Amino acid sequence: MKITEIVTTPVEINYRSEYQADKRFYPKAPEQTNVIVEIHTDTGVVGIGEAAHSPGVYGETAWQTIEGIEYLKPHIVGKDPRQITRILMEVDRHSPISNVAAKAGIDMALYDTVGKALGVPVYQLLGGRVHDSLRTHITPATYDDTTSDLLALIDQGYRAFKQKMSGDTDYDIALVNQILDAIPEDVVLSIDVNQGWSVNQTLDIVGVLERRARFPRNLILEQPIDGYDLKGAAEIRRATRIPLMLDDGIRSVADLRNVIDARAADIVSLKISRVGGIQPCLQMIKMAEAANIAYIVDEINEMRVANTAVAHLALASKRPIYTGVCCHLLLEEDIVTGGGVRVENGAAVVDDAPGLGIEGLDLSKVRASRKAA
Repeated sequence: MKITEIVTTPVEINYRSEYQADKRFYPKAPEQTNVIVEIHTDTGVVGIGEAAHSPGVYGETAWQTIEGIEYLKPHIVGKDPRQITRILMEVDRHSPISNVAAKAGIDMALYDTVGKALGVPVYQLLGGRVHDSLRTHITPATYDDTTSDLLALIDQGYRAFKQKMSGDTDYDIALVNQILDAIPEDVVLSIDVNQGWSVNQTLDIVGVLERRARFPRNLILEQPIDGYDLKGAAEIRRATRIPLMLDDGIRSVADLRNVIDARAADIVSLKISRVGGIQPCLQMIKMAEAANIAYIVDEINEMRVANTAVAHLALASKRPIYTGVCCHLLLEEDIVTGGGVRVENGAAVVDDAPGLGIEGLDLSKVRASRKAA
């Protein structure tokens, strides 16, 4: 079995209207382009992956990803796709620190290819299913109707939320207090600042939240400060009983090791699309487990293809506190025509179909024309 070609398709994704009014500190572009990656083989098996992008945080664009895959293609075509580790080692040799989104798309497509070739779901290639389903968070828009939207999602069965912050102290304190007043205590609320506060600002805000009439034990503080300020993170962690989750500065195995060594986090958010694929993310999960640090298996600006890969990894992991596979539900369109991850009563579920289990894609209406890189 040999890889004969790698095909890339840029896909424009648009968030629903309420996310265009989002007041988060990290602004979401009105439109974004991800890349579908197809690995073709001489047996007729075609594996699919997705390179997801967050240009405002990580800097890569779809066009850089496409060019990166064209650069890496000669080192992949002709190889046996079942030798996933060997291929990814070759990719890393020719692109040690860049092309992270491209690597993630290639990695997912390889796992999908091998799963289809062997007739097993991707989670089986990762050690087998541990969980039949796993609670997933979802992100309500940060705007005037945030609390009512969140309550509607609770009625749908969701019990975990990633709520974005604005970066404005008064607005954020009022929003968090309003939400905590409205939700039951079994609902987990991660307030995701995306690096929007300073250390002192964070200490002021958590001080206010800790002085609530009842301590908010269902609250998580996610990435309040610069992602690489581990001293600041450790200071915050020592100063509050609210669990601190780090996210944006964990882009490699070395980054996670530094977080562990600095004792800078109670929880880490690990993302396939941010670290270069399923395989490196699995390695980081094992590191977190060995260090007794809680973790979530998370998403970033993903369509259903990448969300499905996240679900397979999360369901094959020992003890994630929850996962994140709902980004595709925030979009105006879903390119997957059948199969892939489902959310049932607030939990991620996948079937036993081979590979990622995605039955088809509709790219006819959402192909993006090339824009300046």
